[in-house]
Amino acid sequence: MIKTSPAQLPPACAMPPASAIPPGEPADSRSRSLLEPARTGSHRAPLFARVPKLVGMTSTGAGSFDRPGGIPDAVSVLAAFGLAGRVVDLTPVSGAWSNRVYRLTTSRGVYAVKQMRNPWRLPRWQDWLDAAWRFEQRAFDAGIAMPAPVPNPLDGGCLAWVPPSPGSAPVPVRVHHWVEGQAPSPQPVDRDVAIWAGRTLAMLHRLDIRSADRELYPAPNTDTADGWAELAAAARRMGAPWAADLAAVTPHVEQIAALSRQARDQPADETFSHGDIDQKNLLLTPDGPMLCDWDVAMPMVPRRELADVSLSLAGWRDVELARDVIRAYRVAGGGDTVIEPPDLGPSLTSSLDWLAFNVERSIGLRTAEPDDVDLARRLVPQLIAALPGEVGAASRVREILAT
Repeated sequence: MIKTSPAQLPPACAMPPASAIPPGEPADSRSRSLLEPARTGSHRAPLFARVPKLVGMTSTGAGSFDRPGGIPDAVSVLAAFGLAGRVVDLTPVSGAWSNRVYRLTTSRGVYAVKQMRNPWRLPRWQDWLDAAWRFEQRAFDAGIAMPAPVPNPLDGGCLAWVPPSPGSAPVPVRVHHWVEGQAPSPQPVDRDVAIWAGRTLAMLHRLDIRSADRELYPAPNTDTADGWAELAAAARRMGAPWAADLAAVTPHVEQIAALSRQARDQPADETFSHGDIDQKNLLLTPDGPMLCDWDVAMPMVPRRELADVSLSLAGWRDVELARDVIRAYRVAGGGDTVIEPPDLGPSLTSSLDWLAFNVERSIGLRTAEPDDVDLARRLVPQLIAALPGEVGAASRVREILAT
């Protein structure tokens, strides 16, 4: 049966809603602030929402749906993935941003079922997911700590289309073994978690897996920054309460565009990686941290991902914690750790794309379900407030991450 009250979401699946995110806490005695004002604690979205050139992208056809669909039929999920036992319940899990997540309890085990929604309407989202799935399997085999993924027995892939509630079209789902644990705070992580993350990132990069189809992934661009004045004007016309704040960050948007242009595309330097290592994708278990949500793994320039991971886990304000990630990465055999301001250009551009995406949802320029619109309206003020501090940190990244 479907329970009416949502379960507490484990970080293996998603993160708490924005309304549950506390304001920034003072850094400890080891820290000094990177941000003025302090970061609000809001997280960026999974990389599907953050990679360049996704905002404003539209397409048609079965590969680009963004409809929520009905609730997956639990018995059909068991059959599609060859899972033994009988269904006890299927419980909606709150807090997921991009997809829908359920806790499936059977007489033989417990699973996390993710209903994929592709809200960014990527025409080749299944190709991307398939490439990410192959990398996830390689990482799992290499010993990276993660919830065990469940392949479907038909073709060994991660995805299966199952019937939902009556009257709805089949929906795509994937499955992992459920892992009990705790979500880390959206504030800077503990030092042992930072060190684990640096080591884990080095392990991923040392796999040195290259993309067989680089054109599958969007190329960096400054489209969002170039259209910022138009977006701010639309927010003002629609009476958005934060419209003035959106216009006020224009100088920072221009700095992000400049960093992105300086960074340039470097496909020859890329290797496959997770692409979104931060608090929302970590699970703290009695056996140690686990890395979750591999759906958008993609080619990354290693030092650029390292810069983003170190600052994200430090809450963009704990300098020593960010340096702990860098040091652990280096000790574990990671590559280049000399990070320059343009190395944060792609990450900040993705943050800008995510902000614009939520602005468009908030003011009706992009269709979305009511709960997605509500989330967007909560996120936008936080994302605007965080932007100046992140740009400031990028400009001083040599000093901040010097070890």
